[in-house]
Amino acid sequence: MKDSNNRIRQARRQAKLSQRDLATRVGVHRSAVAQWEQPEGSHPTVENMARLAITTAVNFEWLATGRGRMKYSSDLIQGEETPAVLLEFSAQSETEVRALAAMRKLDFRTLSAIVDMIDALAVGHQLKLGRKTPYSR
Repeated sequence: MKDSNNRIRQARRQAKLSQRDLATRVGVHRSAVAQWEQPEGSHPTVENMARLAITTAVNFEWLATGRGRMKYSSDLIQGEETPAVLLEFSAQSETEVRALAAMRKLDFRTLSAIVDMIDALAVGHQLKLGRKTPYSR
């Protein structure tokens, strides 16, 4: 993670975000971003690194390791710049990592049934919390 502090600062600045704005979007305190940008400061978790990459629209590998391009070139991507990691398609916790690993071992039919069940549970949970769901009218 050598020099990740400089890459985080560079990504934040190119995205035209203050430390406070970046912290809000990533879901941490401003002081965490300040620490990440210090040479001897703390390092973000992998989950927060992924959120940083998405928020600043930079390549996750570049942000985490310094390898590869900061951004994908526009000739590789149709339309708008796309972040290297889409958080909705990556594991955000150890539990999700375990779930994804287990689901990848299942056949399509079983996996589809499990995804339907998870969708139903999520909708029920959102309703219990009084939130609208994609299925609400």
